[in-house]
Amino acid sequence: SAAPVASPAELAEPAPAPVVTDEAALAGQVDLSRMELVGDHYEVALPDGRRAILTIDPALQRTAEKTLTSAKAPVGAIVLTAVDGRILAIAGRRADSPKGGKAGSPDWSLTTTAWAPAASIFKIVTASALVEAGVDPNDKVCFHGGLRSVTASNLTSASNDDRCEDLGFAVAYSQNAIIAKLAHEHLTGAKLDLAATRLGIDGALSGFALTGVAGKVDVPDDDLEMARTAAGFRNSSLSPVGGAILVNAIANHGVVVTPRLVDAIIDANGVRTDLPGAAHRRAFADDVAIKVGHMMEQTCSRGTAAKAFRGDDGRLPGGARVAGKTGTLATDGPNEIEYSWFVGYAPADHPTVSIAVVLGNASSWWMKGHTAARMVLAKALAPHDASVATADRDDGDGKVRQADSDRGERRSRRHGRRHRR
Repeated sequence: SAAPVASPAELAEPAPAPVVTDEAALAGQVDLSRMELVGDHYEVALPDGRRAILTIDPALQRTAEKTLTSAKAPVGAIVLTAVDGRILAIAGRRADSPKGGKAGSPDWSLTTTAWAPAASIFKIVTASALVEAGVDPNDKVCFHGGLRSVTASNLTSASNDDRCEDLGFAVAYSQNAIIAKLAHEHLTGAKLDLAATRLGIDGALSGFALTGVAGKVDVPDDDLEMARTAAGFRNSSLSPVGGAILVNAIANHGVVVTPRLVDAIIDANGVRTDLPGAAHRRAFADDVAIKVGHMMEQTCSRGTAAKAFRGDDGRLPGGARVAGKTGTLATDGPNEIEYSWFVGYAPADHPTVSIAVVLGNASSWWMKGHTAARMVLAKALAPHDASVATADRDDGDGKVRQADSDRGERRSRRHGRRHRR
């Protein structure tokens, strides 16, 4: 009898796995809930049978996860990157109770969704736009009020302006009236919107293995509403990954670096393909970013984050200084949440790592964002983490530059506090 004839489907060879030339081709395929520790690194199985080797540092990842557990916030997230864009730790956590507590579970979506208002972190965007517009960070601005709100009277000079400080003070101490007045005098809604877009925090994440958004920004044209937006009161939200992108741009002297989560791909035959470094583009001139960075350094040396970074408890390895920005904004309602932000980079004079932390605290809270950031930075800057300390930084000009536990005392927020720090 005649031999059976194979069908075309039986004769066809298995389709080869698609060639991955950069991380963008893996968007939506990396499920962090399935990552496994393999030796000294994490891997994730991809849908087509290959494996992705991640850039995450296991020791730093454990520190980030433990810090979120210690914070006991109802929701919280931490993203730590090398200045070259590699994700070194990425953690999200949701407590079992809406009031927070140690019982909880990982929630990776908290790192790539803009669930928190940007609050005063948006002052980094405003300060960048103001410096580019010609504002000298040392010029004095006379003002009144501005601790908890921005009103129309803050936008122009008034007889009750009883104090004069500069833009550096406004960034360090989150002084809303100074930011609002300068924005009213030197910016428009369109210019501020454009600054946010240039810094990579308005819209979807791109070129990254995880899908989500960096942030959402919609600056109104109305003078008062634009000024309030410039100060961080409204019209902007930010994901933790977006916060890391923003602060890393300042650390890289005005260059936005696409975050990178996948270091290499291993195919079914065990062949490794290394992925290229992260893409980058210039957002602001280096002198603009350097001036903003100096103002952010004051936040941690004398401003709203100084308490977390000074004294024996706050000292980082090697005496490293931090440049950063805090942000606090509370929401009303039966499940009131106070969002506590910190974004920053270290060492301030030669950055190797950038961090974004946001905690959605209940009315009784255990930790603030800057304290959580200090705990992770202390581990990241420890001498044994040589791979982090020697990370390269590309400033976008063709030159590559080399790159404790909290006391845990439970504190209660004063009823009705709304100002941001």
